[in-house]
Amino acid sequence: MRTRPFSLAVIVFDEMDLLDIAGPLEVFSSAGRKWNWRAIKADLVSVEPGIVGTRAQLTVGPAAPLSSCLEPELLLIPGGYGARHALEQASLLNYLGQARSHIQLTLAVGLGVLVAARAGLLQGCEVAVEPAIAEELIALDPSISCRVEGGVVSCPRAITAAHSGTAIELGLEVVSRLLGKSQALGAARELGYAWGIETLQVELHAK
Repeated sequence: MRTRPFSLAVIVFDEMDLLDIAGPLEVFSSAGRKWNWRAIKADLVSVEPGIVGTRAQLTVGPAAPLSSCLEPELLLIPGGYGARHALEQASLLNYLGQARSHIQLTLAVGLGVLVAARAGLLQGCEVAVEPAIAEELIALDPSISCRVEGGVVSCPRAITAAHSGTAIELGLEVVSRLLGKSQALGAARELGYAWGIETLQVELHAK
């Protein structure tokens, strides 16, 4: 059984969607809290180190330089308007390309999937995507197949969420994959979020 935390690089940039990182990070913080164990160690990294502004008008950070986390096992790329600018940052794309051999799992939300695709992190994957950017995503990497119904899509090398509203679900899918479904259910209960077996119970009750 693994006893050390998984290392997670959280790519941050101005004008990102706050929930895209806050949702998964809250889930990761909840996982293992019962045993006072940190399952996933997150580092905020950015092309421009320091405080980063979000579209919610809150700031996060300080973010460390990309060079401070060269071999992450997990990678999280948020969306938001700022992802458009990130698409053109050669230093970020170079970092993602170099880190690709170490990354076990790429996590991307909203427009963050475009950044992941340009860096070659979603090759051959099915990706959760908003219909408005599906053609653009495929143009970046024709090997990608798009699921435009929303929600979260999990494949062997990546877990993606079409929009910020499913960022918590993305986090729970990560915990289920890495630590087991029971850990994910425990984190969901702590957050008051219906997921997995609990989701099924809600649906049956509704009927």
